[in-house]
Amino acid sequence: MLRTIILLTGVVQRRLAIANLLREHNPDLSFCSGLRTADLAATEPETLREARLVSFASDDIVPQTLLLQLGYGAYRFYAAPEQYPGLPQAPDEREEDACCFSVIAQSMTIWPDNKKVVGLETFTVPQGTGAAARDRLIFARLAFLFWSMSSTIACAATLESIGRTPARH
Repeated sequence: MLRTIILLTGVVQRRLAIANLLREHNPDLSFCSGLRTADLAATEPETLREARLVSFASDDIVPQTLLLQLGYGAYRFYAAPEQYPGLPQAPDEREEDACCFSVIAQSMTIWPDNKKVVGLETFTVPQGTGAAARDRLIFARLAFLFWSMSSTIACAATLESIGRTPARH
């Protein structure tokens, strides 16, 4: 049974909000947060067997040995400046010039062929939008994707079963 969510958020202020949202769907969950990747190795094997790791806008790299021990998988929520996630950017395209972004929820596995996109939204940033406004828009879309999947994250055995179709705006 899923008992623990291990949160990697990169920004401390996000941890409480994410934990509270997930706890609304599953009040019995416990949370391990505030951990850096190096601290994960010290997590008890019993905790890992009953845990799911969630990386939200974090650049932390999770060791393969840890991914293998997680009983309920690991999922990464991130944004990328690309219209077609998984394909390389055009050689002349720079992130600060990009007008098309994707927010992505993807399973984290040690086998590249098994990394499944379980949530995706692609959108266009209006022309003339400043960098700060663009970053707020991207974060808002990423937070909405996480919110829309929060019940599944907190309660389901796997996220791959949700059957979401990509949305384009």
